[in-house]
Amino acid sequence: MASDSWLWEILSWISLPVIALLAGILVWRRLHRVFPLFFLFLLASELVGILRFVASRYGKPLTYFYVYWISDLVLMICSFLAVYELFLLRLFPKFYKVGLYRRIFALAAAIIMAAAWSAAFLSSNRGAWFAAESRVLSLVLVATLAFFASLMMIMGRAWTKYDFGVGFGFAINNAAILTTSAVWVRVHFQSTNLQQLPLIAFDLSCLLWLYCFWSEDKSSGRDLAVPVDTGVLHQARTWETMLKTWLSPGKGKR
Repeated sequence: MASDSWLWEILSWISLPVIALLAGILVWRRLHRVFPLFFLFLLASELVGILRFVASRYGKPLTYFYVYWISDLVLMICSFLAVYELFLLRLFPKFYKVGLYRRIFALAAAIIMAAAWSAAFLSSNRGAWFAAESRVLSLVLVATLAFFASLMMIMGRAWTKYDFGVGFGFAINNAAILTTSAVWVRVHFQSTNLQQLPLIAFDLSCLLWLYCFWSEDKSSGRDLAVPVDTGVLHQARTWETMLKTWLSPGKGKR
């Protein structure tokens, strides 16, 4: 039992030195200027990890409860910023000009978040509310990653090692959070064997990011920030026109 306790202690805090090393590598390679929002996420993760460590050692259980869940919200916001940077600033810098994608995805995200938060507010269980909030944000983030990853495949875009590592790391982490939250709801927030899954997933994500940024990626460059090829945008707008025609067939007959 003691060995298991030490194992979970290591898994709980191993991400702190890994993130510190990763942040140092980004600064050394000057990649913090290429990925400023991802770098912000790393700094927030390091600070949150330190706060949680202090709260778990010297704070009361209720103090740690609020530190954990409030910091979880902060990390989720930073995660969204990093994903925004990855796809909308680097891989699809002209995405906002395609109205179809922008409106459908924003509407879907708003509906999901509003419905889940409304249900969460009806619960008197504080743990249930925070878990529901985390589940909603993770669901939206996973949906965002899946949406843009699908666009990457459809449009024939190529991943670089850096970009793929950042995106896949967030996918692993948030898919684990989503899975564990769903299991918690099913068992009415009782302790389960899967409750450590997000911890393991975050450690794996940190190790993946460290691996991807450890060596220079020659295929990754600042040229990824150039606008998407005009042919791709033309194809996207063609899909938008076709879908609008299909949704409003009466307009074409007038």
